[in-house]
Amino acid sequence: MPAQTQAVWDATEVTQSVQDLQHSVILIAGKVTVIRVYVSGGTGGTASARGAVKLLRSPAVPPITLTSLNTVSLDPTGNQDLATRRADADLSLNFLLPSTLTTEGPLKVSELILSDVLSGAAIPFDGAAAGPTVWFHPAPPLRIRVFGLRYRQGNPPVTYTPRELDLAALVSWLRRAYPVPDVISSRTVIDVVAPAPFTCEDTNAQLAAIRALDISAGGDPRTHYLGQAADGGFFMRGCASGVPAAPEPSTVASSPCGAADWGWDFDGAYSDWYGGHELGHTFGRRHPGFCGETPDDLQGYPFPSGQLADSPTTFVGFDVGDPALNLPMRARPGVEWHDMMTYCDRQWISSYTYEGLRQRLAAENTLTAGAPVPEGPTAVAAPLRVVPVAGSAGPAAPTGGRPDERFPQLSVTSAPAPEAAPAAGAGGAAPGAEQLVSVVGTVNLTSRAGGIRFVNPVSPLAAQPSASGEPGPDGETPVVLRIKQADGGPPREIPVPVKLASELAPGADRTGLVDAVVPVGPSPEAIELVVGGQVVDTFRAAGAPPALRAARHAGAEEGTFGLALDFDKAPDPGQTFAAQVSTDDGATWQTIGVGLKDPVVQVDHSQFRPGQQVQLRIISTNGFTSTAADIQQIQI
Repeated sequence: MPAQTQAVWDATEVTQSVQDLQHSVILIAGKVTVIRVYVSGGTGGTASARGAVKLLRSPAVPPITLTSLNTVSLDPTGNQDLATRRADADLSLNFLLPSTLTTEGPLKVSELILSDVLSGAAIPFDGAAAGPTVWFHPAPPLRIRVFGLRYRQGNPPVTYTPRELDLAALVSWLRRAYPVPDVISSRTVIDVVAPAPFTCEDTNAQLAAIRALDISAGGDPRTHYLGQAADGGFFMRGCASGVPAAPEPSTVASSPCGAADWGWDFDGAYSDWYGGHELGHTFGRRHPGFCGETPDDLQGYPFPSGQLADSPTTFVGFDVGDPALNLPMRARPGVEWHDMMTYCDRQWISSYTYEGLRQRLAAENTLTAGAPVPEGPTAVAAPLRVVPVAGSAGPAAPTGGRPDERFPQLSVTSAPAPEAAPAAGAGGAAPGAEQLVSVVGTVNLTSRAGGIRFVNPVSPLAAQPSASGEPGPDGETPVVLRIKQADGGPPREIPVPVKLASELAPGADRTGLVDAVVPVGPSPEAIELVVGGQVVDTFRAAGAPPALRAARHAGAEEGTFGLALDFDKAPDPGQTFAAQVSTDDGATWQTIGVGLKDPVVQVDHSQFRPGQQVQLRIISTNGFTSTAADIQQIQI
């Protein structure tokens, strides 16, 4: 008769993204958590074992028993090396904690029970058996708005848009890797204003202008913005619009996306870790400098070669997986995988970056959330109705099927254009208050060049303090916005910081973004962008912005519905319009287009639920003043 199998309880590891056996990485309350129990064969024969753990939240509450997701082999003659087993998720007994056990407070692994898979008999332990007590700490969620950057390229033109998988992979990866209990995300598809092939600095300028309008309308200032550009037409290298030393969620980022595997990533999308890298810059994370990236991290990355650990016995990354994307649980061995802020292969998050992000997220969470702009003298103009395109039978009532095969349900009667009125949330200034304007531009500090990309009036909600920028040799920014007055008054000169692009190579020109909200005085007529004492670009106000009279259903591209806009006059050069949508009867608004000149708006279906009621707001502006009109609700 073979000797009875006995087991040794070697170690227990409670992990979420990365951990060591001393549990030095803080556990986040509400985050998906796995208990990894390491057992080995002590004496006797070989057996396949399943485990159960008893877990205590409080001495006053009975323990809760969980069964392992998998089994392990107990073989006294096999490899008992603990580091080897930690490097492979299949070599530990894994227990997925329910959310009720990851709320704030302690959790004790009080008992482990092993049973033989074949016989069901209990497997005794050879020696003492005890588990750790850990603590779950509260943390804020990650708030992110993701933009699918749609563009057209080629002859004939081909439209390129990120896949649904690109968004899903990004949000899933952020939820699994970042030190957050949840990711609060929204998605919008927008047309890139700059012609292809554009750069990440082009798209970041557009995102910054959109964000200013969103925050002006009462959006949450803690929300980070990230654009995704499909690599089907060309490869847009990603970058962030800066690496802020202090909390500054207004820093935006853009990244490419697609199915390339890079020689190590075989899940069908690289938008996850690539987007996580660029988003990390917006939280102040810098390059360690090991695999070709610039060595920017002045605090000093603690592990060699950008690895997650300096030894196989210390930190191990752990990916809890995502069944919705067919991603299994996987260990990320600390000496084989590298930190997400490097350019190395096999990227995951290190304990160093994890803690840095945790602290920054906590600091940003103290920022005041946005509030709706009060109605009153700056109220939006009355809603418009929509008329069909001439020669068209008009939109059909919604039916089942793919959203891109249906038209929105729109009214077919027209209404006269309202009187022009500044938009509440779109930059209308209260009586007696000075108008604020969002100015977004790109600059090259090396060549002393630049351009003003977007100018839009905003409310005081958009005037977020800026804590970062590129100083000059005397500690002052080399960039000034000079605002000239039409009444002959002296111009205003406002120094503004430059957010240097995050991925500048050694020796490359120092390029970056100007993203400022400035008061423009009583009679502004022009804004000059001054770099190093030289005027490099000038924005001049056109006449009063046109008012929207009506909107008509227009031809739609796949996955969108289109609206043709009829203004009371043709827009002059320098006049543009923005588009916003609301799904809560106008309580909140999100910008889906800025700096638009073509009076046709293509609204992507994928950001809405089937049957959802949507309002559309059109804001026309000359940069200093604006008018707005709401199109009555559209049913998706």
